[in-house]
Amino acid sequence: MKTPLRLLFFIGLSIVVAGSFAGCSKEAGPDKSVNVSAMITALKSPDKDTRENACVELAKAKENAAPAVSALTELLKNTDPETRRLAAYALQEIGPKAAAAVPTLKELLNDPDRTVITQAINSLRSIDPKSVPAENVPNVESK
Repeated sequence: MKTPLRLLFFIGLSIVVAGSFAGCSKEAGPDKSVNVSAMITALKSPDKDTRENACVELAKAKENAAPAVSALTELLKNTDPETRRLAAYALQEIGPKAAAAVPTLKELLNDPDRTVITQAINSLRSIDPKSVPAENVPNVESK
């Protein structure tokens, strides 16, 4: 009698575990529920947290957030390094549709904050890999 109960238990457990992974993928698509217009307005807020949360939400929208490229590019000039980093991250997630931000992202390669520089490089790689200057690409020896 224990064997059928065990079998049912493991079948149920397998269903629960499989269900928890349903919809998970390495490359998730854009979050279509993000209100891009509202987030563009939030990027202009005087409140730092509001601006940063808007960057994160726009990153979730991926290429659907392309209308926010201009406002995100302006944030790359913000005095706060975390705001600059998150704006660059959102641009990275938008991808090639954020090409207009490339010149300003290149300016961030001289930023005093290392995390901002790293994010700028990653963003440039995502938007246009040819735009990353060779001196900023780490030398990695192949084995």
